[in-house]
Amino acid sequence: MLRSRFTGPCTRPHIEIRPDGDTSAVLHSREIDALIDTGEDPAELARLLHESARHVVPELGNSRIAQTRVADRPIPADGFPSVGAVPTVPGYYEAVSHSGITLGPVIGQLLASEILGGKRDAMLADFCPERFSH
Repeated sequence: MLRSRFTGPCTRPHIEIRPDGDTSAVLHSREIDALIDTGEDPAELARLLHESARHVVPELGNSRIAQTRVADRPIPADGFPSVGAVPTVPGYYEAVSHSGITLGPVIGQLLASEILGGKRDAMLADFCPERFSH
């Protein structure tokens, strides 16, 4: 069981690990992501990711890979959130962020206020979607 020592996210230079329930973990590596489109066998990539995680969290030594997923992650081109109205699409608002888990609550609240009240919060000034229209 991982819960005894592994209770929160763990970020290292080559791997990110976070608990997922009492006895599971979710693993991610940008280095492994870079190999997805190279034709490398997904099972081999999962094995490499698992091996890397075991070096960081020894308790994962006897664990097994329960599931492997490959997904496109919506990350704005500059790496910063894109939040607000998209002027070229009337009535359309977006909230796209690599940090959705941590920023989701505040982004949701600020965007809801903007949509319902029509006023944009100053905290979102640098994150407007129209910065990508240049």
